[in-house]
Amino acid sequence: MGSAIAGAPALLTARGLTRSFSGFTAVRNVDLTVRPNTVHSVIGPNGAGKSTLFNLLTRFLEPHAGSILYKDVDVTRMPPAQLARQGVVRSFQISAVFPHLTVAQNVAVPLQRLSGLQKVFWRSTACLSELDDRVHALLLQFGLGEWAHVAAGALPYGRKRALELATTFALEPELVLLDEPMAGLGIEDVARVADLIAGLANEKTIVMVEHNLKVVERLSDTVTVLCRGEVLAEGPYEEVAVDARVLEAYIGH
Repeated sequence: MGSAIAGAPALLTARGLTRSFSGFTAVRNVDLTVRPNTVHSVIGPNGAGKSTLFNLLTRFLEPHAGSILYKDVDVTRMPPAQLARQGVVRSFQISAVFPHLTVAQNVAVPLQRLSGLQKVFWRSTACLSELDDRVHALLLQFGLGEWAHVAAGALPYGRKRALELATTFALEPELVLLDEPMAGLGIEDVARVADLIAGLANEKTIVMVEHNLKVVERLSDTVTVLCRGEVLAEGPYEEVAVDARVLEAYIGH
């Protein structure tokens, strides 16, 4: 899906990641290598450790063992906000928008941080008008142009997902981690959001935890399969989809 250069150095590398909860090991000795300008999907049956791994990679959880490198810099103990400032941004399973702000205002919030306007509190709100062109461009890119002046809380669920992607990518990240972006979407919305991600994959690196295997098949350059907290298989979708161990984990034969 992406346009990774063969042999390109890894953008994100995890080695030996391990995390336990009250004696239960949710992630055990996981290695992961994410190449630039690719879509790398993490899949697995319920309870496989996907969300825990995702939270470890984005520093919302501390690993009990292992390391994480981003662009060859050790970020294993870096706070999430600092990691985000380095260009690693994530989404969440639960819809997260400012419901009482308009769609355009939601997109303007991250743009203010990039422009430094959130620090110039003594200036009139009219100064935000300098963001209008960028806000408008993002709304068009994510199919939200006609919703610009609608309160985000009133959006249909699929459009809220599109708005979350717009606000995520407004931060101009280099690496984006999407946590089940298709969760709760109807068929039409799944197709719309998948199209958005496909377009974004041409210019960004994406790590995606996703249950919809048709979406995974369409979008992914590399798929890592987790089972009981460990890496069961890894490779292109067409290879892991016929792996006997993966079939056993998913459907029992």
